Amino acid sequence: MRWGLRTTVTICVAAINLLLALLSPTKLLAADSSSTDSALPTQIAYVFPFSKIAVTYPSDHIDYPAADVVGCFAHVLAPTAGTITQTRTIDKWTKVSDTPGTRGGKTITLIGDDNVRYYFAHLGRVKVATGQRVSAGDWIGVMGSSGNARITRCHTHFGISRVCPVVEAYLLQGEIWPQRFLNAWRAGEQLSPANAATRLLKQDPLGCTRSRADTQAALAQKTG
Repeated sequence: MRWGLRTTVTICVAAINLLLALLSPTKLLAADSSSTDSALPTQIAYVFPFSKIAVTYPSDHIDYPAADVVGCFAHVLAPTAGTITQTRTIDKWTKVSDTPGTRGGKTITLIGDDNVRYYFAHLGRVKVATGQRVSAGDWIGVMGSSGNARITRCHTHFGISRVCPVVEAYLLQGEIWPQRFLNAWRAGEQLSPANAATRLLKQDPLGCTRSRADTQAALAQKTG
């Protein structure tokens, strides 16, 4: 008798649970989707962007934030995943004209998935094309002495900046000190410059426009 009563109660509870499930499908689906939404996004990875040859770089740079990395013929790597937005594969710089935009010689501009712009100049070889997708650690170029590095020494100029919607030559060269990020990436730490770029945009929202105007003025002066 006791066994029969327990069986009856168990069946009734199961039936009630089934009825509730059938009457409340929306709530069940909402719970499933909320668990998906709470999942962490894919983490953006960073790597030290030089390999094969040991490189060094000073803790400062003349006039603006950047790093002149020394280690001739080192492989230049993508520091993070993103899209190549500009390449210069022909060295058009001349000492006589010294035109802005040509001083870097052979260059690569990468806009990372972190919405930060990375610029490599004075390359000896460019191994990627505009519009190409790259992953962190992909080989994109070789350190060289193009541009005005022809009268200095073999090195790669490395600049980090906000993404500008207009073509300009000055912020592109660097506006965020890259040394602490290079140090972190070399040590295997995942330190991102994204917050620094966001802060600059808030502090100086007209930076890209001003750099564009300065670039055009410099070009006009050289050609005038």
